[in-house]
Amino acid sequence: MEFLKAVTVQQALELILSTPPTPEMEMTGLDEASGRVVAEDILAAEAIPGFSRSLVDGYAVVAKDTQGARETSPAFLKLSGEVRIGDVARVHAAEGSCVLVSTGSMVPEGADGVVMQEYVRALEGEVEVTRPVYKGENIIYTGEDVGKGSVVIARGKRIGPFDLGVLAAIGAARIKVFSRPRVALLSSGDEIVPVEERPPFGKVRDINRHTVAALLRASGADVTFTGLVRDTIEDITEKLTASGEYDLILVSGGSSKGERDHVTDVIEKLGGEIMLHGINVKPGKPTIFGRIFGKPIFGLPGHPVSCAMVTVRFVLPLLRRLTGEALRPPMTSAGTLTTNIPSSYGFEEYVRVKISGEGGRYLVTPIFAKSSVISSLSEAEGYIVIPEGMEGLEKDELVEVHRFE
Repeated sequence: MEFLKAVTVQQALELILSTPPTPEMEMTGLDEASGRVVAEDILAAEAIPGFSRSLVDGYAVVAKDTQGARETSPAFLKLSGEVRIGDVARVHAAEGSCVLVSTGSMVPEGADGVVMQEYVRALEGEVEVTRPVYKGENIIYTGEDVGKGSVVIARGKRIGPFDLGVLAAIGAARIKVFSRPRVALLSSGDEIVPVEERPPFGKVRDINRHTVAALLRASGADVTFTGLVRDTIEDITEKLTASGEYDLILVSGGSSKGERDHVTDVIEKLGGEIMLHGINVKPGKPTIFGRIFGKPIFGLPGHPVSCAMVTVRFVLPLLRRLTGEALRPPMTSAGTLTTNIPSSYGFEEYVRVKISGEGGRYLVTPIFAKSSVISSLSEAEGYIVIPEGMEGLEKDELVEVHRFE
């Protein structure tokens, strides 16, 4: 394939997402389930709640007995008994009577409303109700939260902290989830040294290893750093061959067409296929995507911002498919530009931005920085996309900000 015969973003995504994922499945416990992707619809074997419960401390009543009640003309009701939390209600709420209940107590048969205790004056053997309640007020009924047999979490959803509460409520102690994709991450370049070392003059620390690995892990991957790769065909061949057991392979650096950028040559030498080499984006044009050992492989740009943005825009959509996660819209916010943004016609451009303001009235300020300035990503809350058919955006224009997740 001719180098940098660049494809559009849409063409690139179609190629990258063209292979149907076949993630494996496994069982996991509830405490380990957060962040995992559900492998089958989870059904409620029982209704939640399993009985009608009071939402407040007060008195269970027949609602029509309280109609017209007010401070100066209360409704008088006979006190028939009490239902404590955790006890079965063995008392009946008949017309003209009430039952003392607490928050979470079972609502006794016959009651269809609960008056908060703030609106009741307790007397000897009876109570005065000083405001009316409507039917169903302050009661959560059997199955109102979760109906028996209903789908509580659908296949393909990534489990969050609040989902754990639902799963705990229905007694789902073990859950079938998709296995985490295993990703091999390599850093290529003679100029790269580990972060623990003080780089000699002319060399730099390995930034991409850490930023890319964090992005992948946040999206559910099991990431293994398989080593620094020197700019020789022999070393790249050895490291890629050793990474062949993984589900996805990423090589940062070595995607340009410099004298010592051998990644494409080695992929083809090992029987792989280069499906694209170059995408019409800024930053990140010299991106490689192909297949090797039957697995997808990316060659990511070496500049830290380019590498990170290509990971966000192109690697993560594929990774989420490999995790079994269903497609979901990106997290975005709308805001007004504080200044003009020039861009290059013919490229989809990604501009890092800061967001300020409150109450939904956001101001969006671009961060103008070169593709090697990693601090621009640390400062940014997100980025905006300038389509390839535009030559920039103007001050005060309404834009959509893609939040960094």
